[in-house]
Parts: sequence; structure tokens; C-alpha cells
Amino acid sequence: MSFVSPVAYAARALLSPWSLGHRSERLSPFAAISLAGVFVTAAVALSTLLSTWTYLAGKGLLVAIAEMDMGRDDLPADSVSQVLGALAGSAITWTCLLAVAVLVCVAVADALYHHDREAWRMAIERTSGLTIWFVVWAVLIIAANSVRQGEVRHPAAAIRAYAQLNQRWFRGSSAENPGPIEREPLVAHGRVRILAIVFPLVWSVAMPRPTRGRRRARVVTVLLALMLSWLAWASVWRLLPWVAIDAFAG
Repeated sequence: MSFVSPVAYAARALLSPWSLGHRSERLSPFAAISLAGVFVTAAVALSTLLSTWTYLAGKGLLVAIAEMDMGRDDLPADSVSQVLGALAGSAITWTCLLAVAVLVCVAVADALYHHDREAWRMAIERTSGLTIWFVVWAVLIIAANSVRQGEVRHPAAAIRAYAQLNQRWFRGSSAENPGPIEREPLVAHGRVRILAIVFPLVWSVAMPRPTRGRRRARVVTVLLALMLSWLAWASVWRLLPWVAIDAFAG
């Protein structure tokens, strides 16, 4: 057994995750924890950047400090301390959601390899490297939302419009001319739904074959990992308080 560079391991997890299932290189426990910590932290930061609360802060930075609110004319603007507290709440919420995503992988790995601790350790190491896909997911969500909201060409106007949309569900100039009601697809539960569907596809192809007992074909291991992951997410999904999550994570 040889320990591989964490950078090389992460690059392979990003560019060819299926190749992890065919290699014997291992990550040291410290490197595995460090990789997961770095990538989860980066994904949390990017997800918080897209949260509703950052639009509040963005209004203060790009428009005026008196407009740090969600478009409610009957309420005073949020203070800087309120905005910072809300940003912290959003970051904590996203940390918990991504921790759930990692725990789902750990639970499925335990179900797949409960009699094979060596293969289980390999699966956990690969899970840590594959958390780089959390960053990819967060970047793509930001890019999609930027195109949808027109943030690149008109950032201040986009911030105002997005705040109004999240508070009142319309983009029109006033309640007398509201325009069609819209539901924002990239609020927290929409973003997590994408992660819950796509990440198991990437994760399952990297899972190792059992090293002990009955040797399953690799395709069987991949399909079992995928089906168990989706089943675990479906179970967890019903338990999560999505109203509160959408309120904090935006």
C-alpha cells in the first residue's frame, strides 16, 4: 500500500472519479480529513454567497446601506449586525446540509461493506476526495443563478429584483403591476435536490469492490451504491425542516 498526494488524489476524483475504483493508492487519515474539510468549507462559502442573506449584504455594498432588507417597505432596513448574523446562520445551515450529504455516503458505505473493513476504509477515503464535487456543484449553481438573475451585467438591479422576488414572489414594479408569480428553483431545497440526485452518480462509480467474502462484480457494486444512496436521500429528505432551511439558507 502506498499513500498518494492529496492534490493528485483530488484531481483524479474531479477528472476521472471512476478511476478511483481501480487503484490501490491510499490517502492517509489526516489527508482524507483535510481534503474533506477544505472542500466542504469552500462549498459552504460559495453556497452562502448565493444565499438570500448575501443579497441583503450586497444591497448594502452595491446600492445603499438603507436598502439591506427583503423589499419590505413597511420594515426598517436590516442593521449590519443583523445581516452578519443572518450570514452566519446561512453558513451553519449549509454546513449541516453538506454534513448530511457526507453522512449519507458513510451510511451507505457501511451497508455495502459491513463485513469488509478494508473496503469500507477505502470507500471513506474516496468519499473525502469526492467532496471536491461539492465545490463544482456550488460553482455551477452560482453560474446558473447569475445568468438567470442578470447579475453580471446589472448587479445592483439584480439584487433589488431578487430581494423582491424572494419576499413577494413577483418581479413587477408594484403590487398593482406584479407580473406573473414565480417560484425560484435555486433556493436551498432546489440546490440540495440537485446534489442529492447527481452526487450519488459520481460517488457510486468510485466505490471499490469488496476485498473479502463474496466478490461482487464492479457494476453490481456501483448499482447497489447508487440505489442505496438515493434511497437514503429519500428517507432523509422527509425528515429535514425545509421551510426553516429555505428561510436561513435562501
